[in-house]
Amino acid sequence: MRPQYAAAILSLACFVLGTAIALTASYGRQLGWWDYPTGLEILVPGAVIGGLGAAAGALWLYRAFRDNNSAGWKFGALGLAGCLVLAGIPLNQLRLYLISPPIHEITTDPEFPPPFVALLPLRGNASNSPDYDGMKLVTYGGRLTHSAAAQKKAYPDIKPFVALLNPSQAPDVDPMKILFWRGFERAKDQGWNIVYFDEKDGRIEATHTSFWFGLVQDISIRVRAAGRIGARLDIRAKSREGDNDMGETAQLVRSYIASLK
Repeated sequence: MRPQYAAAILSLACFVLGTAIALTASYGRQLGWWDYPTGLEILVPGAVIGGLGAAAGALWLYRAFRDNNSAGWKFGALGLAGCLVLAGIPLNQLRLYLISPPIHEITTDPEFPPPFVALLPLRGNASNSPDYDGMKLVTYGGRLTHSAAAQKKAYPDIKPFVALLNPSQAPDVDPMKILFWRGFERAKDQGWNIVYFDEKDGRIEATHTSFWFGLVQDISIRVRAAGRIGARLDIRAKSREGDNDMGETAQLVRSYIASLK
């Protein structure tokens, strides 16, 4: 077998094997066969195989251009593209892990974070406590700091959402009610699983489950009046597992707040 054709076959084989390992790591975690850290350990060989496949695909591409020969192009093109994705995603996650603060909880109100109430019975054997971790000590930027301070430094744009919904002070307009139902609809639009909502209490509780590994984030939303013409919405989201969420919880909160505007 010619080296060029062999490289194409090897690249495709690495893509198929690496993908099988990645899917096993992810869905095994979702089915409860192992925990999240074990799933990550299983994923590592898949990423390494993806890297080897990408190298084999690059060799195929080099020889194809050098010799002006398209032998094995179907296998080589698919293998190279697939392995680049297979190896690239874990590498990007590693990059995010290294640059993100080692936290897994985000809130717009660190002093009085919205509590988890209805979600408590549903958390099962979650490794992370439902309590707010704002005072937990973490190392970020080479310094020992509190989790809440690390959030503020890394994500200064995450703040409460305040809307002026009754500037004319009409007696029949309730800003809190308007913002509550807007927040409820936007939570549904995000694809979250609504567990509890109460307009009078101004509280919405929901969960978000990630596509990969099925990681669950608990979410609590609180809506309060802000003077006579406005309302304020605060949100708190926390991963049930893991110490460093690689910025995913911050992005979840950021996306939700943006949808309210």
